[in-house]
Amino acid sequence: MNKKMIVSALLAGSLFFSAASACAEGYFAVGGGGGGNAESYNLTMESGVNAFEFGKRKYLVGAGIPLIPHGYENVPSDTLESPCPHSECVGAGSEYDGTELGLFVKAGMEAVYPGVYLSLLAGFTRGTEIEVARSTATGRYYEQSSEKRNYALYGLSMGYFRTFFDDEWKLCFYLDADNRRGLTASVGFFW
Repeated sequence: MNKKMIVSALLAGSLFFSAASACAEGYFAVGGGGGGNAESYNLTMESGVNAFEFGKRKYLVGAGIPLIPHGYENVPSDTLESPCPHSECVGAGSEYDGTELGLFVKAGMEAVYPGVYLSLLAGFTRGTEIEVARSTATGRYYEQSSEKRNYALYGLSMGYFRTFFDDEWKLCFYLDADNRRGLTASVGFFW
């Protein structure tokens, strides 16, 4: 990931958080988890507007920024940054490299119990995938290709908003399940 993309994503998240702060009932949560197709843990920041009413129901709209740090250790350290120069190579698989960053939106409605929101989420992440080959003649590893890829992110979420200690603390709890991040638990506050 280049620095411009990370800064842009964090700036977009900050602007969304500021816009949500101006609304009567917004929330902000951070969390983490693991599993999913990314095969790594994740850190997530999200913000949005909860409890806005339309008809007899309450709804929630939010957005989040998932950060999936794959690290730089997945590819063997002695890998040469060029394709295999001869035909005596076999594929050694593909590996994620660096940090995967993305954006998702969440929309849901209050259901089952007051303060419980069931939501759908959809978005994308972007990361680097490296195809590695190993020379059968020398045993050296080669970077056959390096490609920036976009991955779809979709799933379900359940959130619970509750006040504690005589309405002093307004906390929210989330459990997201999606294809890319796996299970992600978040905790935050609302106003």
